[in-house]
Amino acid sequence: MKTLLLLPLSFALLGSPALRSVPSAPLGEHDWQVDPVHSSVVFKVKHASASWFKGSFDKIEGTVTLDPSKPEAGSVQLTIPVDSVDSNDAKRDAHLEGPDFFNGKENPEITFRSTKVAKAGAMLEVTGTLAMAGQEQPITLKVEKVGEGEFYGKRVGYSTTFTIKRSDFGMTYGEDKVLGDEVTLMIDLELIQPK
Repeated sequence: MKTLLLLPLSFALLGSPALRSVPSAPLGEHDWQVDPVHSSVVFKVKHASASWFKGSFDKIEGTVTLDPSKPEAGSVQLTIPVDSVDSNDAKRDAHLEGPDFFNGKENPEITFRSTKVAKAGAMLEVTGTLAMAGQEQPITLKVEKVGEGEFYGKRVGYSTTFTIKRSDFGMTYGEDKVLGDEVTLMIDLELIQPK
């Protein structure tokens, strides 16, 4: 049974290997790093026109610069390794990483690079370029701030849900009603400023 698709979003405990692998200080007070231990990327796609199938990417990293008083000066850079795809089936994961989908050998990363950040009511509107499987597409994301707190340093959380067409990235495998073209992505980021 051939299923699925795509994408598309470290500092857990002081002294952990994940924490030690990250630079010890941000560049400025508005610079943040993605905490991969507390961030997630989940996707869902319709299978056989019958039900939603969900999977995830187990790794995400990146940086965010955001001054709440001046969001237009902000930027977002995210990277997701293709080989972190997790569909709860090793054979299917290998298929997803292959040429029918992400072609991970030639395109080992999915990236998002912002070109514009703007305030949109209580939300942020982040426009940028989503790149995967050797293709690039412009996209605008509605991003919600979900909270902030302290845990071995300041933390802040952001969430976005959006839908893309996998065919826009050259992924047409299974279009004969086996696999839907539209893929919904849910990215939740916990950002940290290490001391």
